[in-house]
Amino acid sequence: MIKILNRYPFGQDVTDISPFGNGNINKTYLISTNSNKKYILQEINSKVFKKPKEVMRNIELVTEHIRNIHRKNSIESDQAVLEILYTIDNQSYVKLDDRYWRAYNFVENAITYETTDDPEIFKQVGIAVGAFQKFLNDFDSDRLAITIPDFHNTPKRFSSLRKVVDEDNYDRVMKVFKEIQFINSRKNKLSIIVQALEKKEIPLRVTHNDTKLNNVMIDKTTNKAVCIIDLDTVMPGSVLYDFGDAIRVGANNAKEDESDLSKVRLNMSLFESFVDGFLEETHNILNQKEIDLLVDSVWLITMEISIRFLTDYLDNDQYFRTDYPEHNLVRTKAQLKLVNEIERYYEQMKNYIKNKVSKM
Repeated sequence: MIKILNRYPFGQDVTDISPFGNGNINKTYLISTNSNKKYILQEINSKVFKKPKEVMRNIELVTEHIRNIHRKNSIESDQAVLEILYTIDNQSYVKLDDRYWRAYNFVENAITYETTDDPEIFKQVGIAVGAFQKFLNDFDSDRLAITIPDFHNTPKRFSSLRKVVDEDNYDRVMKVFKEIQFINSRKNKLSIIVQALEKKEIPLRVTHNDTKLNNVMIDKTTNKAVCIIDLDTVMPGSVLYDFGDAIRVGANNAKEDESDLSKVRLNMSLFESFVDGFLEETHNILNQKEIDLLVDSVWLITMEISIRFLTDYLDNDQYFRTDYPEHNLVRTKAQLKLVNEIERYYEQMKNYIKNKVSKM
């Protein structure tokens, strides 16, 4: 760790290193210094992100593009962008013993939420996700590397599930027979976004691809969105992925891994607040097909993450970090309960968006 820290300008000034956050993928540390400045240090999970150099290049390109727009339009820090801290030899990362590390300036006076029941907070998340799309609307997504191929290719995720079900290498399939049946009964709708992209009915955009509630920093004083963090999965994709994932996590009354399924409910008030903020930023850039598929994207992304959690459970928990043996199974059941909730409120959500857009 000392060798890593010494590659940064703050390396000789460190007073404390402590684990930070609760992400499923990367290891994150909060660095405190004598000068009272704080930094975030992360080890990039190279088992998940097999192209860490390309990951960092994508982040550099996207953050610099947004920062340039801010400078051009004199946008203040309340709409900031995550800031990479460069090494003493001007690199965006450190490689040591085949492990990759990077540092960011710590965002002061800001917090993230695992869950919220405050519609105004979730509206700010919608604004942040929408602003991210708006600022990158003129960015050529072909400039970005595809760091995880088929990341949101739901039909391929389903194929991976079928493969581990057929193999059943860890003798777990019989435990999840109901969950497999549930997913199988809905398999015909899993291609809805992939097909829209292939037919060019919706554009390929720069997308965050992991717009969970806890990836948006909120100012403690103003309760305004500060910036989106965790940019590792920034790639070419569909705006629908970002919209769907944000609703999946933020408009759920329960945590992603809630074991008490009675608590897993779709909060329509939160849904409406997010839509208000998101469309405030994006209604001028979305095409009609994207708008038509917004609610479907919530269903699809929730199905997709259910498939991914279940696949990982059947594959002996190779991908997601788990806290106990059945953690991925608990996650799977919670997400499938949420699918039921989305299906229940589907028409109500569609009507809300239709009415909102008609008034813009």
